[in-house]
Amino acid sequence: MKRLLPRRQSSQSILKVLLALAVLSILTVAGISAATSIAHEQGQSAMWLTGVVSDTRCGSTHGTKVHGDAGCTRLCVKLGAGYALAVGQKIYVLRGHQGELNAFAGDMVVVRGKIVNHNTVAVESVAPYTVLATLFKY
Repeated sequence: MKRLLPRRQSSQSILKVLLALAVLSILTVAGISAATSIAHEQGQSAMWLTGVVSDTRCGSTHGTKVHGDAGCTRLCVKLGAGYALAVGQKIYVLRGHQGELNAFAGDMVVVRGKIVNHNTVAVESVAPYTVLATLFKY
């Protein structure tokens, strides 16, 4: 005759399976929620950012703690870095409008664009920062 598992062991096995299913369900819901949030951010309308045009290699300091080094920015981009916008301590990688970004290298600008991911912006327009730029968004 086959020996059956004691009732206590089989109920513990069932509880372990149910617990594993509950954990997997929670993780799945969290993953779907995060993906929806990212897709929502990517579909958002244009936003405005004010900062200094820099590059992805040096960020905001250029190794000398000097903001707005146009020469360093242009050289780094020529050597393969991308343009970036330094907004306080945050650095946004900028995609598009390379000619305008080159002209404004090292300057404070207002960038209009859409978030592509958490730190990349698809640039729609670039304008020099002025008091009027903050009052009348281009």
